[in-house]
Amino acid sequence: MSSRSQTHKKARSIALVAILTIAAISAGAQDRADPPPASVSARQMTSAAADFLTSLSAAQREAASYAFSVSNRTNWSNTPVFVHDRPGLLFADLSDAQRQAAHRLLRASLSSQGYQKITGVMRLDRIHGDRELARLEHEGPEEGARPYFQEEAESFGSGSYAIAIFGNPERDSDWGWLLQGHHMGASFTVSGGRTGFTPLFLGATPLVLERGIHAGWSALSHEVTRGVELMESLTDEQRRVAVVSSEVPNDVLEGVGRRHSLAEQTGLKASAMTPAQRRLLRVLVEEYVRNADFDAAEAQLDFITDSGWENLSFAWIGPTGDRAAPFYYRVHGDRILIELTQRPNHVHTIVRDPANDYGEAWLGQAYAEEYSAADRFDMAVTAYEAENE
Repeated sequence: MSSRSQTHKKARSIALVAILTIAAISAGAQDRADPPPASVSARQMTSAAADFLTSLSAAQREAASYAFSVSNRTNWSNTPVFVHDRPGLLFADLSDAQRQAAHRLLRASLSSQGYQKITGVMRLDRIHGDRELARLEHEGPEEGARPYFQEEAESFGSGSYAIAIFGNPERDSDWGWLLQGHHMGASFTVSGGRTGFTPLFLGATPLVLERGIHAGWSALSHEVTRGVELMESLTDEQRRVAVVSSEVPNDVLEGVGRRHSLAEQTGLKASAMTPAQRRLLRVLVEEYVRNADFDAAEAQLDFITDSGWENLSFAWIGPTGDRAAPFYYRVHGDRILIELTQRPNHVHTIVRDPANDYGEAWLGQAYAEEYSAADRFDMAVTAYEAENE
């Protein structure tokens, strides 16, 4: 072999060793690297929460800030404000600049569709309250009407929604925040750079505005539609499995204070659906999950994928041929629970992660909701009636 060939062979060997050495060093550096950086959602939510707190006075900051504890974070309700004393600051008590900061926090925590839904629910609540007060003024209370009707109607509106921060967003790797009001309980978690958005309760009355310049507008326009589309795609045989009862509940079954009340999945398994039906099921799930910002939503969809989309079940209660009639549906799996109940022009919805509501799996905590909306409502009615006899 010529000296030139030997030189080239030696050079190639040295180059190969260098490449392997660099690869080994890179692999070792990767093993020793810090954990992946915080998600976009976590970074922007943390920054927006810190800015919101900075916009407040010292007294307001104290009123809005709570310890990052189980009991504090589960203290929410979708009942009127005269029933449940909401922790945090009311929107009515914020300045315009502070409300703008609160909305920036909302946008940092949600997708565009989620932001429009939540703010739409708040605006619709004011429309509903104004209409109820006007009806009361012109027609008086209906026969047999609840004695607290006036107070209830006055409590509706964007100003009665409250915002609370748990922990210190600037200092703590684990913190959260909550927006609650009539027809809303929106809980967000940041933990080690990850973000969670469950539980999320949203409701609307009316579901669709019937009159006025905005007639036809709906804050929650697709939650009903997506469920009905899936139901209508089922065969008669599939419907016999999916329909689990004829008695439509007045509310979602795992609302606040009733977590884990559904012990097992019932209804039609996704594995028993056609590919087209499973696509409709995924579209339905994404209608709820993609209310969160993109990376939080995609992470949740990955959790569902890991647990198996084919293992989801779809259950229906009520008639199946009338979209305006009362009905209820549920999508249930190890990593997702979606419920909707419809009464005339009035819906309640909730989405939960059975394994990670409030980020409990990340935090190593077990979250039990002690607040019962139904019990507190009954207690408030009894107390009101006693005071006004």
